[in-house]
Amino acid sequence: MSKRSWLVLCLLGAGVLLVLLSAAGALGGKVVGQIRGPEWEQLEVNGERYVRCDGAPYTGADRGRFLGLATDGERSFRLYTVRGDSAGRYLYCLWDWEGFFYERA
Repeated sequence: MSKRSWLVLCLLGAGVLLVLLSAAGALGGKVVGQIRGPEWEQLEVNGERYVRCDGAPYTGADRGRFLGLATDGERSFRLYTVRGDSAGRYLYCLWDWEGFFYERA
């Protein structure tokens, strides 16, 4: 086997490993919250209530640490802290490519 073939094989293996680890991270996580309402207006996480806030002073780029998953009974949503929100007033909720902010009620 030539050096070039060996290098291509190593890069391909590293890529497959990266995809598997990413998939495990995306699918993993415990359910910590429940989303309710016809437009997912209410979120409850560990007994704390939040309401959807479309006018939050943050963007999706301010997504912080992964907290866990929330569910509406059918779908799973990924919950994140919000970078720059030292009071912990907001959470960022991501479903597929759509993200929503929730403010503590």
